[in-house]
Amino acid sequence: MLEQIKNHRHILIECNGKNFPQASILYSYMLLLRKKVSIYSTSSLEFYSFLAWSDKVRSTIPASAEYTVNSQVDITELYTFFKANEISINKKMATAFYAAYLKKYDNFLSPQCNGMVFAILSELIASGADHKRCVVELTQKVPLSTVRLKSIIYKKLLLKENASSVYVELCEEDFVMSGAQWNDLLPIAKELLNLAHVNQVNIIKNDEKEKIIKLNKEV
Repeated sequence: MLEQIKNHRHILIECNGKNFPQASILYSYMLLLRKKVSIYSTSSLEFYSFLAWSDKVRSTIPASAEYTVNSQVDITELYTFFKANEISINKKMATAFYAAYLKKYDNFLSPQCNGMVFAILSELIASGADHKRCVVELTQKVPLSTVRLKSIIYKKLLLKENASSVYVELCEEDFVMSGAQWNDLLPIAKELLNLAHVNQVNIIKNDEKEKIIKLNKEV
């Protein structure tokens, strides 16, 4: 990838709302390489509009772009790539890295969040990551659409199997009324696992049977 980037003048970074932190990091890196760079996103930035270069995102692909970099890469793989190639991580990059880790590891409450992750976080903070803002933006601010969807879910919620399983059946109208999207469901489903006695959550969209979320509480 590095060789391809060096051989082209105008680089296009393609992303979506979920991997915008990676796109923000790559955008900063392209600027360091003195490249002309554009960001194209296939969806809204969701919770990441506070990160650097969100104002540069466009919904169309520039005709002059010569090489496309897809930002759909695991955040640890990207961090390892930067370290292996001795790429300096500035404050904007560090903040985007931190935001991605915060989201990936469920506010650092995930069982997969180990000592290696915390060592990386420490390095990012030393590099200037605005970790306090990441926490505020990603854990304390909730879109109105999510609040509306959550209200609908609690109204439709059914407890079965001695209250150990949650079942929720949604329809397209629920998403239209709330303004939320299917992707907004996962954090709500994880919250439902915190209900007393509940160890399984099932959410289905009744007009699209392939859209199912099923979560089990880890023991």
